[in-house]
Amino acid sequence: MSSGRFLDKSLKFDWLFMLTTLALMACGIILVYSATVSEELPFYETFWFKQIVYFLGGCLLATGIVFLRIDWIKRMAVPLYVLALILLCVVLFFAGDVVKGAGRWIDLGFIKLQPSEFAKIAYLLIISYWLSRHPVDLAKVKTFLVPFLLFIVPFGLVLKQPDLSTALVFISVTYVGFFFAGLSLTDMFLLTSPLLSVLFSHSQTVVFQLLWGLLICAVVFALVRRRLPKVLTGFFLVANIFAGYASSMAWNMLEPHQQKRVNTFLDPMSDPLGDGYQVLQSLTAIGSGGLTGKGFGNGTQTNLAFLPEEHTDFIFSVLGEQFGFVGCMFILVLYALFLWRATSTSKLYSDPFITLVVMGASTIFLFHILVNIAMTIGLMPVTGLPLPFLSYGGSFAMTCMVLVGGIICMRYQGQRR
Repeated sequence: MSSGRFLDKSLKFDWLFMLTTLALMACGIILVYSATVSEELPFYETFWFKQIVYFLGGCLLATGIVFLRIDWIKRMAVPLYVLALILLCVVLFFAGDVVKGAGRWIDLGFIKLQPSEFAKIAYLLIISYWLSRHPVDLAKVKTFLVPFLLFIVPFGLVLKQPDLSTALVFISVTYVGFFFAGLSLTDMFLLTSPLLSVLFSHSQTVVFQLLWGLLICAVVFALVRRRLPKVLTGFFLVANIFAGYASSMAWNMLEPHQQKRVNTFLDPMSDPLGDGYQVLQSLTAIGSGGLTGKGFGNGTQTNLAFLPEEHTDFIFSVLGEQFGFVGCMFILVLYALFLWRATSTSKLYSDPFITLVVMGASTIFLFHILVNIAMTIGLMPVTGLPLPFLSYGGSFAMTCMVLVGGIICMRYQGQRR
């Protein structure tokens, strides 16, 4: 259990984690500046200056969180979760601030609050608190009841906005939480298998049909090895077969703009001036950067406004165009160092709450990194997930810094093994 003491002075300060975080923040400000330098605005209205303000505010929040006792954080989990649901309901039922057809923000004047970002943190705390006290067992369905209810409400509210990409973040946090709460890799595969069946069987090509057949064989092998109760064994078999034949139903459940994103991902040239425009311009920007890039502020795709959302969703494309392969690899190394030092905290303590919070926070960062970069290079459909520390955005910058503060808090206020 966590001791709740003020700070564990026996631990050396993790300078590498802090320096990596500061380096990523600095790179983000530089990239936002270079992406918007052509805009003639007073400095206090520019995106790069606002990003500095957001990061400074986030640093203050992170500093305050570092000094919170862990037992206080546990007590705050339920109230924060309830508050997050209320804010999501406000956005959903009272419209909020609608941007590009989606109501996701509450305009507070000095900042547009995105409740789904706050909900990520609140959900991470509540699911970590519950799973730390109630481990899950795949053979005991009742152990999943409360976690499912905790998950499905914010997931449904965010999905309704609609914001599929952010809703998927909740799934990733849940899966990682289940793993560290007692599920094996075999269990995780069985839980994921129905979704894989939908993906593999959606295409009628021979290759995908073969993959689906191999998946069914793997599911049968996993069920034999796991020796679950007969009811659960039958459930997973039926779920995979049904999911395979019901893939068209799952496709029809997507919003029209989400279907377009998938179709464009499969063939960007099918609509080069429409839905495929973003991906093609992103690939052009990154490809034109070559090994070392065109230089700071010299990106033609960026400066001539061919690259859409260059300071938010496609900031990695700006990086590739102006700093090339070398710049992209530098950022990826920084991310790897950041995640390595973040997850190392979980090895110091026996408290499952600390492990769940740290690994869940790291998962949020990793999910954003993988999805955003994969989107910009055409490996995934275009989504609205920003890149941690690099993309412009007040709510997301605050979220990143709150998670950083939480990781540091868990490192220095837990009880050693």
